[in-house]
Amino acid sequence: MRASSPLPRSSPNAAWGSSPRCRKRKFQGLTPSADAHINCEPLRDDDDPAFARMTAKEIGDVTLLARITDHSQGLATSSLYGVEVTTILAATVDEPDGFARRITNLRSYLRAYTGAFRTGDTVHVAGKLVHLHNGDHTGFGVDLANVTE
Repeated sequence: MRASSPLPRSSPNAAWGSSPRCRKRKFQGLTPSADAHINCEPLRDDDDPAFARMTAKEIGDVTLLARITDHSQGLATSSLYGVEVTTILAATVDEPDGFARRITNLRSYLRAYTGAFRTGDTVHVAGKLVHLHNGDHTGFGVDLANVTE
């Protein structure tokens, strides 16, 4: 899955958002006989503890395969998913494999990723490798945002 919105039609995952499974998850689709598209996701409160104190410092670009380990914070926009990285495919940082075990989150402010993944899903993502700070806790994650190429 590319971290750009909308996905290019040439992408092997370009139709991910149009699958019946994903539409059901995201409560979206065409309304009968009105040709109107609905797309409803819950929005996260501005002072939600999952994001309120979280800051991130960009380190570089990364493309990887990961398994979703926790989707409970991914059901609202902004989304936060727990992950376990299985493979780093490309990165602009030195020794990217050293980061693989330490990347524990995917986060996105784009509604395209709200409710898109479930625990156990394997995902292909490209985004910004970030060092996350949340109070006394620090770690690494991938920001899923528009990537300009």
